[in-house]
Formats: sequence, C-alpha cells, structure tokens
Amino acid sequence: MVQGRPRTEGMNSRSKLTVCEYQGRCDAKGNAVGHAPKVLSEYVSYVRDDFDVTVYAPETILKASELKGIKRKVLNDFIVMEGNSSFFSKIFNKFRMFRNISSALKYSEADKIWFFNTEFYLMLYLALFGNRGKEIYITTFMEGFLAGKNGPFAKIKQKIFEKAQKKIKLIISAGPAFSFKNAPSVFIPDYACDPAVFDIPEGHVPEDADIAEFVADHKKDGFAVCLGTMNPEKQLEEMTEAFKCTGYPLLIAGRFYDPERLTALKKSAGRETLVKNTYLSKEDYAWLLKNAFMVVLPYAKDQYSAQTSGVMQEAVFAGSPVMAYEEVLWGNRVPGIGIRSFDSLKDSFKVPSQADLEVIKESYSELRRTRYSREIIKKSLIKALY
Repeated sequence: MVQGRPRTEGMNSRSKLTVCEYQGRCDAKGNAVGHAPKVLSEYVSYVRDDFDVTVYAPETILKASELKGIKRKVLNDFIVMEGNSSFFSKIFNKFRMFRNISSALKYSEADKIWFFNTEFYLMLYLALFGNRGKEIYITTFMEGFLAGKNGPFAKIKQKIFEKAQKKIKLIISAGPAFSFKNAPSVFIPDYACDPAVFDIPEGHVPEDADIAEFVADHKKDGFAVCLGTMNPEKQLEEMTEAFKCTGYPLLIAGRFYDPERLTALKKSAGRETLVKNTYLSKEDYAWLLKNAFMVVLPYAKDQYSAQTSGVMQEAVFAGSPVMAYEEVLWGNRVPGIGIRSFDSLKDSFKVPSQADLEVIKESYSELRRTRYSREIIKKSLIKALY
C-alpha cells in the first residue's frame, strides 16, 4: 500500500504526471543499486517545470534520488539483490513488483503514469490486468525479447510484450533503432547527464585508498575502467582474463551482487588489475570515467546489440572511448574500440593511436551536440508526454 498523502494546496493547473519506479533494487543494507536513482533525478529535472509531478517509488530509491520540492509517495515493496537468490525468493520478488505496479495505478491521482525503469514483469502485468484506464508511458532499454538471445522463453515473452503494448500510450525508446509492433514510440536516450558533472578539479584524489594508489601508479601511461553494478550479465571473467594476458591496467569498481564471484575474480585477476566492491561517490565515478584511457563494457553481444547502456552514454559525455563488442557499439550507434571477442585481445591487443582516439572523441562531441543534447531531449520528452 502507498504511504502518505502529499499536500496539494496552491497547485496550478499543470497536467498531473506520476513518475514511477516499481522495482526498488537494493543491497542487504538497503542501499539502492543500479541506475534508477540517477535517471529518476534526471528525468524529474526535465519535467518538473511543465507538469505537476509526483514520484512513486520504494524508499531505497527515493532517498538516493535528488527530488527536492517534488511530491513523493512510498511504495512498500523492494527487491534485495543477492548473488544466489533461491527460486522462492525470485518468485516473491515478482509479486513485490506486481504489488508496486498495482499500487501506483490504483492510487495515482494523475491520468498519465510514466514507468521509466522497466522490464518484463511490467509487460506481464499490463498484459494480464490492463492499465486501469490510465495513460501509460514507458521507457524501455531493449527492443524486445529475441529468440536465441533472451533465454528459452523469449518467444513467449515477446508475445506478452506485444500484447502489453496495446495498453501503452507511448513507448519512450532508449535505442535509436528500436521499433515496436503495437505501440507508437519516440527516441529519447536513457541518459543525458549534465556535462558539468565531469568538471572535477584536476587534483582530485579518489576516496578509496586502493583506487587512489592504482590511479597514481597508472595515470601517466593510461588505464581502463569497468564501472557500475557488477551483475550476472557482465562478462567479467572473460574481460579480466583478457586484460591479465595483455598486462594493460584495468580497474573494476562497483557493487557486486555475488560475494563468491567477487572473491574468485580477485583471485584470478592479474597484477595490473584492481577489483573493488565499492560504492563510488558521484565525484569519484565521474572523475574515473573522465580520466580513464578507455571504458570497457563487458556486455554480451547477443543481448546488448539490442539494448542500451547508461555507462556507455556517460562515457560519451566524459569523452572517454568505449571498448565493447562491435555488435554492441553498432546497436547503440556509438563509435568506439570494437572487439570481436575478449579472447581476441590476448594475442592482438594494441593500444589505439592518438589519431584514432581523436576521431572517436570528436564523434562523441558531435553526439553531445545532437542526439544527447539535454535541451533537445527535454523538448522531445515534454512533447511526447503531452
């Protein structure tokens, strides 16, 4: 059940909009994991002047977001991310999401509800129970569930997704080439951070002593970073083994779901690889992205050729070249250092030339002026929601 009732006195006649995050992914200590708080804060900054906004989300998301002056209602259920969740725990998590979705649809005073962080179980809910007469807007980071790429039940999931689309007013597509069978869509990148985020003083030193030492040892000659939530979909073992063979410095820093995987990765890492299970501050995260020679994205090519990455787009804003599978770069329409496999790096890795890097960085500059321009995105988003 939703808690609390925000005050409404003095409101003007702006159209009401509910922005909903129904998952509430966090660790055992209640700290939010993933990009939901970050993009929630950004999305609200886009729409707060044009809509009467209320945010529905679990407390773990609300407390990690920047929502000053925005009405909020707490959804009671959340998901604790663990490395080895039991079958029953996974089932209960699905019911928790269903309860949050149901609460938002039932209690929202707005006709428009924007689910901005979505996955299959929102689609299943809409297919089964409908939209309760609301105008549903969703942001999706994937084109659909493709046979051979999204598990053995991909075809069934795709059919459910297509049925759910009939209950959706508009799909806000994070992929520049996505298309959908039964719903109109508009392209809005899933992340377009303020360039000022990367204005960190040159003398900045990361808070973590191990990371600070790693940077001091390798900043002059360059180092690679792999940042973010270290979920099961990332090919961390393949990436670590490849960089161990090349000897090129690699920093892996972020929140690990699975402590056993963390231990094994640390044990197998090479001398020039640092693996840290940590929450990076906003300043450290931005500084590392900006100062890295390259940002490595160990995403499976089959999945992420039709799925977007917030870290990739942040790297574009930081001006740091992205290394990823060629299919992932092409699917996201982002230039970078393309690889065919991590195995191929073991014998043929070459540090890109300065000329090649300048070409990539100039293309990122162009993307910031066009596709990822905050002003362009904001105007497109407001138009889409009206």
